[in-house]
Amino acid sequence: MMSLSLSSVRSFIRYSSMPFHRSLPSIALLVAALALAPSVSVAAKPQARPLDAAQVALASNNPDVLFLAARDAFRANDIERGTMLAQRVTSLDPQYPLAAYLDYWALTRRIRDYGDAMTDATPADAVNAFIARNKGSVVADLARRDWLLALGKRGVWSTFETEMPLFALNDDAQVTCFDLTARALRQIRGATPVPRLTSDAPPDRPEPQASATTIDDLVKTALAAIGQPRDFASDVGGCQVLARVLVAEKRISSNDVWRWIRLASDANLAPAAKRYALLLADGERGGDAASFAKQLDVVFDKPVLWLARGADGDPAGARWKRELTVIALTRIARADPAQGAQALQRRPESVTTAERAYVAAQIAAAYAKKQMPDANEWSRQSLDAGQLSEDVLGWQVRAALRAEDWKLVEALIEKMPAEMRRPQAAEGTWTYWLGRAYKAQKKNEAAATQFNKLVDQFGFYGQLALEETGQKITLPTRAAPATEADVADVRKRPGFLRALAFYQLDLRREGNLEWNFTLRGMSDRELLAAAEFANRSQLLDRAVNTADRTRNEHDFAFRFLMPYKPQMQEKAAAVGLDLEWVYGLIRQESRFVQVARSSVGASGLMQLMPATARYVAKKIGMTEYQPGGVTDLDTNLTLGTSYLRMVLDDLDNLPVLATAAYNAGPGRPRAWRATLTKPVEGAIFAETIPFNETRDYVKKVMSNATYYAVLLTGSPQSLKARMGYVAQQGYVPSQLP
Repeated sequence: MMSLSLSSVRSFIRYSSMPFHRSLPSIALLVAALALAPSVSVAAKPQARPLDAAQVALASNNPDVLFLAARDAFRANDIERGTMLAQRVTSLDPQYPLAAYLDYWALTRRIRDYGDAMTDATPADAVNAFIARNKGSVVADLARRDWLLALGKRGVWSTFETEMPLFALNDDAQVTCFDLTARALRQIRGATPVPRLTSDAPPDRPEPQASATTIDDLVKTALAAIGQPRDFASDVGGCQVLARVLVAEKRISSNDVWRWIRLASDANLAPAAKRYALLLADGERGGDAASFAKQLDVVFDKPVLWLARGADGDPAGARWKRELTVIALTRIARADPAQGAQALQRRPESVTTAERAYVAAQIAAAYAKKQMPDANEWSRQSLDAGQLSEDVLGWQVRAALRAEDWKLVEALIEKMPAEMRRPQAAEGTWTYWLGRAYKAQKKNEAAATQFNKLVDQFGFYGQLALEETGQKITLPTRAAPATEADVADVRKRPGFLRALAFYQLDLRREGNLEWNFTLRGMSDRELLAAAEFANRSQLLDRAVNTADRTRNEHDFAFRFLMPYKPQMQEKAAAVGLDLEWVYGLIRQESRFVQVARSSVGASGLMQLMPATARYVAKKIGMTEYQPGGVTDLDTNLTLGTSYLRMVLDDLDNLPVLATAAYNAGPGRPRAWRATLTKPVEGAIFAETIPFNETRDYVKKVMSNATYYAVLLTGSPQSLKARMGYVAQQGYVPSQLP
């Protein structure tokens, strides 16, 4: 049996001088090393028990290895071991850049226990001291977020209201709901105590102050927050507490609750639907909560069965029965729109006229997602429908776009809520298509108004809108480069230093959080200096994303970096691909992070899946290919460009289809294309792709490629020309519009 001495372990985990993407070994690697030696012993004690990974790390003089081990211990809720490892880190390096995180992980447990009423011992002093020591840092704000959640759960509203204005991240829906609860209790005259989640003690409630205008705005905001099913389903319960307060104040109607239950059904979130139902009185839901929950289960899982059990009834009868009928019909329609249409037609008396229009919209959206022409007829039957989700409204418009029924496009977009039609919403999607609908109907002045709202935006629809005004796509005036003094200033910022430390440990998510937090409030000049610093540090994704944030001064050489240019040119030319297209794709895939790995296992600059890499290597005769080499620059570019060439050839040399195929596989674009009844613009095809991720991906890659073409050629470009037209297989270019 092999034995591994502690001196060998120390040697194995000694300080590393490797670059960021090959940095210090994680505890997982230590465990792997130990697997080579089933017994790890000290020479003086041959019978000693084997050491686990944390004990091995503790024997190290490497603060980074100890830090990773402490992180693992705290994650495993082993506070004692985590604390011991943390103390060793700071004893070895009193100035360790990530030491605050060790304190934070230890503090989090105390905050959580207080919030969950596992203890009444308040950690307020410890939290305040920690935040004071780390003032202005993201880790202080993370602690404040945890503290706000705990305070909200306990109903300690006076302290909550003191802390909330200092919460810079403001990124947690449950904190937002607790904040709205605190404000409601302060502002609504005669408010009752907040319903408790974990304690029967009276909440520390501020004195109410009434203001009719602010109350109305507050309630409107609160209703919007409650109406997010995923947030309402959270076990943290902030949005549920808010809802109970507003119910007690009679600020929530049964109409609101039934609308939310429908939205939960649309999102396929039965837990949220059940929690919403608890806001209704027993009579409004046809019985007690338990029996209604059972009915909801049947409606969600077996809607046909629920309808068959006798859902028909007088429209003037019990509302709960009609509402469940509506949900059952929409769930049938989403699975099979034709079956949903038949079920609705068989029950003309089961729902009201308004409810029928609502179901018709759901049927239309379901047909649209399947790219079937029946969608538009059902959309016409639903024009009076209200309270539709953004998803349903969007899909109705997409079906009308595919048919180029511009009158219907106009009608559907104009019935969208104003928030959906803002130029900033969905990157201007519906602003652009409303402009196109006006233009197609010769409403040129109205069309120009819509396009002019977008021409200053740099995204896909901003580019298309610019072309609709008769201009080609160029680059904005390049800002003056950052000076050395500017770069030196940002280089010293503690948040960036902590980000670099995280990147060295291959903890990119934590590093990105530090980096992005440090960017808050920066001027354009500072952002460009930070982009330069990131570029020099080989943090290419941070350089791109940082430059993307500028508002008035821009440098597209950073926004659209062109690293590895000699290799890129060679690989693209070898298979006859446009260099700008390959760059545009890589920018979207990996932001030039050579060791990027997605949650599903795609790797490298061009984010190749293992099976795809093996297939392409075999097809091109790369006999020396080994899976571990997929992140090698030369290998990844060779395989990625070869695969892109393959899908381009397979799809009639249409880049829009090939881009979709690179993301979703070649079979799906072929199927989407086969449903076309006539050629459509590439932009329409892209907008009507059924997969949200692929739809967004195609638009971004093609937009990127257009800007790269401007950079590479120095000439104005046309995104519309690059998008071209898409038709069923068999059409030839001369037959296209």
